[in-house]
Amino acid sequence: MTNNPQLADQLLAASIHEIKNRFGLVFSQLDQLLAALPLDESLNQSAEQIKSEAEFIGAELVRVLASYKTLEGDNLINQDQQFLVDFLEEKVARHANTIRAHHLNLSYDSDEELDGFFDAGVVNIVLDTTIYNAVKEGAKTILLSADYVDDYYLRIQVHDDGPGFPASMLETDFSQGQIKSDSQSTGLGLFFAQRLISQHQEGEKQGRVELGKSDRLSGACVSLFLPQ
Repeated sequence: MTNNPQLADQLLAASIHEIKNRFGLVFSQLDQLLAALPLDESLNQSAEQIKSEAEFIGAELVRVLASYKTLEGDNLINQDQQFLVDFLEEKVARHANTIRAHHLNLSYDSDEELDGFFDAGVVNIVLDTTIYNAVKEGAKTILLSADYVDDYYLRIQVHDDGPGFPASMLETDFSQGQIKSDSQSTGLGLFFAQRLISQHQEGEKQGRVELGKSDRLSGACVSLFLPQ
């Protein structure tokens, strides 16, 4: 066993990366196998749920790797111009299995001319985690929206019709990985999301994540603020 913490961290990251690659291969083979099998409606629904959970695990492994690099201080942010209609449309399309497995209504709303500069890979990771969390909490309708607010911040929001955030979570300072004694969550997912989004900087402005109540649906809202 190594006594070098940095080397240990690198070995752990390498192991996670290898697991992610192998899991992707297993998922691909599972997809081919299920496509070749005759399944009735009930079994097909179960298969779709398995595929949805497999996609979530794969996305979580990617998030862990990206978060590790961010927390190690590597500059992984690559801010390119993105057209929000195209970006959000692709996000909805990539969740086709989730939509089928959970009978989910996933849509987006954005001005056709709206664009912004951000790291699409990083924002995708955060949005994926937010969508999966909403589904886990029982949401059946999720809306992705984008607009400009507060003097040149691009705001991307995830609205849902779930139960909403408990007061204890809204009061938690997840930027420090804080945990409330009455919460079942460590807040680490939100902690990593905040760290990833905060890497977006423009002058003195810094990216941030905010939690709240949706003004578009009946449940929760997660807002990403990306300085432009």
